Amino acid sequence: MIVEVIAVGTELLLGQIVNTNAAVIGARLADDGFDAHYQVTVGDNLDRLATTIRTAIDRADAVVLTGGIGPTQDDLTREALCAVTGRAMARDEGHAEAIRERITRIRGHVAESTLRMADHPEGATGLPNRNGVALGIAMEHRGVPIFAVPGVPSEMTVMLDEQVLPRLRTASGEPAVLRSRVLRTWGLGESQVADELDDLYASTNPSVAFLVSGPEVAIRISAKAGDASTADALIAGVEDEVVRRLGTVVYGRDTDTVEAILARELAARGWRLGVVEVATLGTVATTFAAAGEAAFAGGRTLPPATADNSTDLEDRVLRLLADTDAALDGEVCVAVSEAFGDQPGPRSTQSLAVAVRTPEQMRTRMVSLLGDSARVREYACGTVLHLARLAVTGAWWRPRA
Repeated sequence: MIVEVIAVGTELLLGQIVNTNAAVIGARLADDGFDAHYQVTVGDNLDRLATTIRTAIDRADAVVLTGGIGPTQDDLTREALCAVTGRAMARDEGHAEAIRERITRIRGHVAESTLRMADHPEGATGLPNRNGVALGIAMEHRGVPIFAVPGVPSEMTVMLDEQVLPRLRTASGEPAVLRSRVLRTWGLGESQVADELDDLYASTNPSVAFLVSGPEVAIRISAKAGDASTADALIAGVEDEVVRRLGTVVYGRDTDTVEAILARELAARGWRLGVVEVATLGTVATTFAAAGEAAFAGGRTLPPATADNSTDLEDRVLRLLADTDAALDGEVCVAVSEAFGDQPGPRSTQSLAVAVRTPEQMRTRMVSLLGDSARVREYACGTVLHLARLAVTGAWWRPRA
């Protein structure tokens, strides 16, 4: 079943409110095995909203609207549904009376506009709202189920889970689950990963997608089946093939983070990590400490040196490493030099040196990164943590053949 999601509200278009509802609805639909080909955001305009609903009915098996069912003049979802379906507006008098009683207890009186939240297109089913006042809507038009839920997230989520999703499951007639596994990689760029897995991308069930986050590339494998165990079995075959092709480039799964893995590896050895950094401005220490406070020996952030070239970066990072040893009581020490290169900007290249010392080895590496200072810091932070992870586990980074 294909379900289209329509988020209603001019404030969403203007960026005044982040559209978290669409993300939550999309995730819930995916968990239940429903397909979502489109998510549309439309402002508080009756004609445009009605057009958006008509388009959704034409191309989807069900439609879920969020927002626009409050009490004010710009809450137009009910009116748009009436315009699209040719129905008159009706009022749920029982719900209107419940609104009167509730609001009167709180404010002493009820504005007439507040009672609009008991209105719905004639013949529709009102959906109870146990976290608020606005009545949800369930109806059908041309064989397509249509649901309208509040825009307030706490109200929307409960109504979606308790009222909408059970009806969608019944309407679909095909119980299905969608399962996903995320493989996290570091060391290859997105295009390199895509080339390695090119033929797998053509598969539709399981499907393979690539997600870039900083210096990492995540590979999402999703499968739909009648039950979770069958979907997991479909995923397992593709996962094994991805790991076979990429090897140690795959460092984690699902919610794993490099900082959490590094913290676990340090704790397993009884080691702690000290960090001294220049180019990354304390982001390495802050990121690691948040995940592995017990394995954190401390951090120092230093201003850049006054040199005007990068030829001695490795020498300086080794001096920084010596300073870390002297100042911080950690079995593992990491140092990050200042960055040198082109004038900082979106297309500039910056180089920096990283040094890692463990009780077993000491290594340095030059790193070149593209982008302005903020991007360089983000990518360098992740890169430094990965280099520390490799050093701690005895698998210092080596380029793949």
